[in-house]
Amino acid sequence: MNATRPGPNRSRPRGQAPAPQAAVPDEAGENRLALAATTDALIALIVGLALSQRVFPASDGVAEFLGAFVPCVLAVSFANHVLGTLLLRGSLAKLVFGMRVVRWKDGRRPRIWQTVARWLFGFVVIGLQYLLEGASVGQACGLRTVRRRDQRHRHRNQRQLV
Repeated sequence: MNATRPGPNRSRPRGQAPAPQAAVPDEAGENRLALAATTDALIALIVGLALSQRVFPASDGVAEFLGAFVPCVLAVSFANHVLGTLLLRGSLAKLVFGMRVVRWKDGRRPRIWQTVARWLFGFVVIGLQYLLEGASVGQACGLRTVRRRDQRHRHRNQRQLV
């Protein structure tokens, strides 16, 4: 009796070539990433300001204003970067500028903890950008920001190979 354990090499018949690996497009350019990051920051600030004024109307001082403004900006940023990436594969600015966030190993949808870690990592990198020369939020925490056009092109080529 030949009992074989299932595994990656035993799942296909002998003599058949392995299935092609998913090709992940190259990372989007730094200028495009910087423009998207700036736009996302402006969206978070403007919507956060409007939300803080709506939820917490005019207050007495700066401390009360910052106590309402900062959490609203962080909530808008979280919703944009984490929830937007999970649902739409990118933040508002990334979608406007034709980019998507994918897993850099296989090009599939990001996982929730990857998007949360990437969001937190973005604050560190942007805050310490001058000290971390060459670091980019474009590819962090196992995720990569790619141009939507490049991803469609790679998927089309993969289908032709199969």
